[in-house]
Amino acid sequence: MKRRLHPLYKRLLLLAIVIGPFAWLVFTEDGQWRTDTVLLSLMGKTQLNLALDRLYPGLSEERIGDQFPDLELRCTAVDTSFGDRVCTGEIGTFNGIPSDSLVLYYAGERLAAAKIAYRRSYHGRMLRWLRDRLGTTQASLVVHDDKPSPTHAWAAEAGLVVARAGELGRDDEPAVLWLSQAAVPDRMRD
Repeated sequence: MKRRLHPLYKRLLLLAIVIGPFAWLVFTEDGQWRTDTVLLSLMGKTQLNLALDRLYPGLSEERIGDQFPDLELRCTAVDTSFGDRVCTGEIGTFNGIPSDSLVLYYAGERLAAAKIAYRRSYHGRMLRWLRDRLGTTQASLVVHDDKPSPTHAWAAEAGLVVARAGELGRDDEPAVLWLSQAAVPDRMRD
């Protein structure tokens, strides 16, 4: 005795098989993340797998170039609060998180700070990655333009890793910073 499936049931099942994965890729956070990372890779964007907590002042541009041969750094002499030279490079992902750029700040030949600018929609994922990698944070309050900004700060081997706590405001840049001990402001050293 053969049982036949109702034609409507077959059509609905086929529709679910086709639409289900598409809906997951488009409408869920995990699906969007996977879609973005694959698309960035297909577009040839650099995947930067860098341990922020292992950065150190003696890290040269050449060493960065050796470790990440696909990363094109453009360096210019410009005075900043972190030093006298800035190197920037476009990236696609930072440790699997869709990102935009890496900025390295040098004071003479010493790395003073590094900034990773990532996609705004991945702020929560970045904070989770930082907590998983670096552990518990030191809560701090940074005052910039007379506005207090809650931040997370993690002690690193040769400096401090800093990220904005909570939700990003419209004017907040989605970025994570590594600051060498020499670049850490006195109010954040405690």
